[in-house]
Amino acid sequence: MTSRYVKPTFAILAALALSLAFAARTIAAPAAGLNWEVHGTGSGGVNLLGGGSSGPAMSQYIGNGTYSVNLLPPVLFSNNGAGGVCDVVAGSGSVTAANGDTIAFATVGMLCNESDASSPFHYNGTYRITAGSGRFAGVSGGGSLTVTFGSTNFIKIDETITGL
Repeated sequence: MTSRYVKPTFAILAALALSLAFAARTIAAPAAGLNWEVHGTGSGGVNLLGGGSSGPAMSQYIGNGTYSVNLLPPVLFSNNGAGGVCDVVAGSGSVTAANGDTIAFATVGMLCNESDASSPFHYNGTYRITAGSGRFAGVSGGGSLTVTFGSTNFIKIDETITGL
């Protein structure tokens, strides 16, 4: 004969075991990463010999920092249909926090101008983190990188970063 408390006790233990299993699985799940954006304005330029941009940048993880992007020379420009030209280019760059900690990255994307040889260039690419220092040591991630070149350059980095 079983006690009238056995069935309710088993139900409670089963519910407890299920909730502990769910909690353990949740804790063991990998981090999805943090959404990270960097916005900046700077100077520099780009032409058939390559080029880049650098200047002040702002993000929730770097404070008042700086950015730098350097693009390699284009190899073969093609007509972009709007009177300008485009080419795939690669490069590198970094974001430096106010305290000097850095994130370095590699980038590849399209470099195009608007209409003719004298019009401003735009870079639209992706990037991958290659190294970090200080509190960014060991971080990984990647995302999109856009730079609009002109009398003032504008940069926007959208990323998912893990390890921070």
